[in-house]
Amino acid sequence: MTKKIYFLLAFVFYFIQANATTWREPWQKEIIEKSDCLVYGRVLTVSDTLVTVSIQKSFIKPLTGVIKIDAFFMLELCSYSGGHGPEFDIKQGEEGYFFLKKGENGNYQLPTPTSGFHPIVDGKVYATYRHSYHQAAIEVSVYEMTYSTIWKHYRTGKSDITEVKKFIQEYLSKPVASFEDDEIDVFFNQHAALESAYLLEIPIDFTILKKFSESSNYHSQISAIRAIGVLDSKEAKDYLIEFITSDNENNFAKVMGIWSIVNRGDKKYLKELIKKKDIISDGETGFGGNIMDPRVCTSIPSPKQAVGNIKL
Repeated sequence: MTKKIYFLLAFVFYFIQANATTWREPWQKEIIEKSDCLVYGRVLTVSDTLVTVSIQKSFIKPLTGVIKIDAFFMLELCSYSGGHGPEFDIKQGEEGYFFLKKGENGNYQLPTPTSGFHPIVDGKVYATYRHSYHQAAIEVSVYEMTYSTIWKHYRTGKSDITEVKKFIQEYLSKPVASFEDDEIDVFFNQHAALESAYLLEIPIDFTILKKFSESSNYHSQISAIRAIGVLDSKEAKDYLIEFITSDNENNFAKVMGIWSIVNRGDKKYLKELIKKKDIISDGETGFGGNIMDPRVCTSIPSPKQAVGNIKL
C-alpha cells in the first residue's frame, strides 16, 4: 500500500469517526455474561428510540407479555453525531432472540444497536457465537439446543452438555467445510460447534481441532484456536506458541491464541511469548467489513501488539 493511499484511508476513517456515530462492538461472551434475560420474541413496533416486543419464550428467567426496549447497556461510543445518534437496527414484524438487561426505568436494553438480537431470516437464525461481525445462519433447533445450554451454564454454573457434545462430535468429525453453496450449511454448523465448545469450555480431542486450525478456512482456523485455548495441556499450549510464532498469515487467529494464553495466566508460556516477541508478526488484523459500518472502531491488535500488552 502506497503512503498516499494509506493517508487517504486514514483520512476517510477520521472523517467517518468525526461525522458519524460509531461504537466498539463487544464480544458475544461479554454479552452473555452481562445480559439478564434471553428471550424469543416478535417485534411489534419500532422507532429510532423505542422497540416493543411480544415475548413468546423465555430461557430460565421467566418473562412474559409485551416489553419495551429503549436503551443500550454496553454501548461504548467512539464518536457521536448530534443529528444521527445510536438507533435500533430492527424491523417491525421480525422475530428472533434477544439478549436483554433491565433498566432502572423498568424497560429493557440491548447491548448495542448491532448486537444482542439474533433474527430469524428465511427460517434460520442469524446467530452470533463469536462476534456480531461473524454470524452463522443455523437451524432454530440447533440454536436453541446450543444456546439454552450456554445460557444455563453462564447463569447457574452448570448445565447438561450431552446434546451439545453429540452435535460437536457429529460436525467436527466431517471434513472442514468451505463457503461453497454445497458446504456452507456444514461450515455454519462447524462454526457453531467450535464456538460452543469455547463458550462452554468443553475439551475437544486435540487432533480433531488441529484439522481445523491447519485448514485453509480462515474462520475455522480462528474458532479452532479459540477451542484449543480451552485445553489445559502442555501439548495444546506448545501448539499455540508454535502457531503464534509461525508464518501463518491468519493474524486474527494468532491474537486469539495469545489471548487464550493470557486468560490462563500460565507465567511460563507468557514469558515465552514475551521472549519471542521479536519474531511474532506485527501485521495488521481486524474484522474487515464496510468502512461505513458504525462498528468501524472495533479493533484487534496485531499479534506483536497483543504480546506487548501482556502484564506479568
